[in-house]
Amino acid sequence: MEPVTNYGKFGRILLIAVGVILLSVGIYLTAENRSPDNAIECRAVITGFKPVNGDDPIKGKEINTLVSYKIGNKQYSDISLGQYESSWNVGDEISIYYLSNNPMDITTKTKTYGGWILITLSLSFLIIGIYTLISVRRRALKTPEEIAEDEERTTEGKLKYKVSSIVIPLAGGLPCCIIAGILSLLEHSPIPALLFFVLGGSAVAVGVRSVILYFIIRHRKHKRMSINTE
Repeated sequence: MEPVTNYGKFGRILLIAVGVILLSVGIYLTAENRSPDNAIECRAVITGFKPVNGDDPIKGKEINTLVSYKIGNKQYSDISLGQYESSWNVGDEISIYYLSNNPMDITTKTKTYGGWILITLSLSFLIIGIYTLISVRRRALKTPEEIAEDEERTTEGKLKYKVSSIVIPLAGGLPCCIIAGILSLLEHSPIPALLFFVLGGSAVAVGVRSVILYFIIRHRKHKRMSINTE
């Protein structure tokens, strides 16, 4: 039986702590930047950038984006968006939301979905941290004979299956795929979305493989038991 070190326990608790922090920040941002019921989407053109509080815009610090858009017959020019993305350039067209009772109060999809990205990401840390912490504690309470029996039940020839081989890949992969979908909807470079999709898709593939092995092992075990009873 492998010993459970304090370092290992600290690492699992740290995963849970990071998950809680990400979840809390995500919930706060979601509530803070939630689009009101009277928010309306429209297209806007980036007309320029300006520094905030005297910062140098070349250094990319505290830069505000100016946009122009048209609502009905009225044109709004050089309205402060209160946000900056390095992938944005003058002349780019982006989606914004404005309030029906105050068309100059605008926001973007990034602010709307940013909290949801953090909430989704926190699920990976929480699920993996809690599962591994519980599984290690359960393993520590088992005798060497019980551990050997567990290994025998999850091994059929060269096919090896463990619950962790399903939980961990899917807990990490599915949130990454969801984040990739969210990023693809935002006005960003497609590279981050593609990166999350590749990482998430690879992890999900590993988890699906383990699920298939699980059913193969169960089928073989059921078939062997049926033969023995005949």
